[in-house]
Amino acid sequence: MNSGLDSGVSQLATLLRENDMCLPDYQGQGLFNLAVSLGRLSGSPVSPAYRELQLPDGRLAGESWGRFEKVVFLLVDGLGDAFLATHRDLAPHLWRDRVAQLSSVFPSTTATAITTVQTAEPPAVHGLLGWFVQDTDSGLVVAPLPMRLRGSQAAPSQALMARLLRVPPVWREATRQIHIVTLPALSEGPFSTHHLGIANIHHYGQITELPDAVAAALQGQRGAQYVYAYTPELDRVAHLSGIDSAAARQTLAQIDAAYAQLRRSVPDALVVVSADHGFIDNPPGRQIDLERYPDLVAMLSAPLSGESRAAYCHVKSSCVAEFGARMRDRFGDALVVLPSEAVCRAGLFGPGSMSPEIRQRCGDWILLAREGWVVRDRLPGEAEVSMLGVHGGLSAAEMQIPLIVGGV
Repeated sequence: MNSGLDSGVSQLATLLRENDMCLPDYQGQGLFNLAVSLGRLSGSPVSPAYRELQLPDGRLAGESWGRFEKVVFLLVDGLGDAFLATHRDLAPHLWRDRVAQLSSVFPSTTATAITTVQTAEPPAVHGLLGWFVQDTDSGLVVAPLPMRLRGSQAAPSQALMARLLRVPPVWREATRQIHIVTLPALSEGPFSTHHLGIANIHHYGQITELPDAVAAALQGQRGAQYVYAYTPELDRVAHLSGIDSAAARQTLAQIDAAYAQLRRSVPDALVVVSADHGFIDNPPGRQIDLERYPDLVAMLSAPLSGESRAAYCHVKSSCVAEFGARMRDRFGDALVVLPSEAVCRAGLFGPGSMSPEIRQRCGDWILLAREGWVVRDRLPGEAEVSMLGVHGGLSAAEMQIPLIVGGV
């Protein structure tokens, strides 16, 4: 948080901490700062107002890493620092090279975090504030990663997509040669084409194949190189089986083995590993299904957007105050109900001033779920989605991610 906060913002920060919520760090110890450092390391123009990642020895990441001709950044979707620490015996190579704990962005979710990585911009600027984003002009709610309208398999219009994909990829003007290593399906679609289409794309199938794909991308290349590699396996398993599951632990061991092989495959490269978010489990009985409360739904002007752990509520103008009061009265034990304006002013979405369009995507109220809880709604005809493992909130397990550095 910035030092010159007014009293209202300071009170909000205190409230969040009192509810065991972990504030995002944009001042030097966060994923955003890592994205800034990696962006500059790739030779891309990044705003001089943004702070680089500060390493534990006090140096900036760019100062420490700039001597490497080959740089590999592996983003492990869903790898929380607490999960890694708890199961360090299953991931001895990752744990050995872990150098620091970072914070994710807010909300702690893939759509928001990887957009920050791919643009070196905070959520306040790039505007993808969750799995679901409400488009201000049309009022439609869109899932930007698959680029589908909520409650439909239909794609949004080109104009709507252009409003969502408003920030270019950080690598567009990079001086290093840029390589992307990912699954075939994740290099397709409007979101990926927008952010990754300027790079050399390399595919792999199983996690065991990722190290060879990275090595092949770098083989025979001259000059400075940068590889962005991505693995979604842990995220998928944790959503389905929970982060506290044998399947999640097995996947961690597989990722550790792939990391060890990657270090051997590119011994002369700097290899940096981090994550977009961590996970918690959502136990039975800790789901607030808003459609069961028709009086509350009647006050909404649009479906919920954002995340089940951090939901944005767009409320009819005549009902704004009453909606917040009713939510606090009924669900105060499960949710922290905050005015969206206060959350935006507190800097939870990062530095820089939010445009009116992005600010309106946050609605009137933000529902921050307490430990283990989720809040959701379901549109007519929309399939029920039930996930044991969840993220997007401000708990330490979701917000704290590891920084792993090999090759230094």
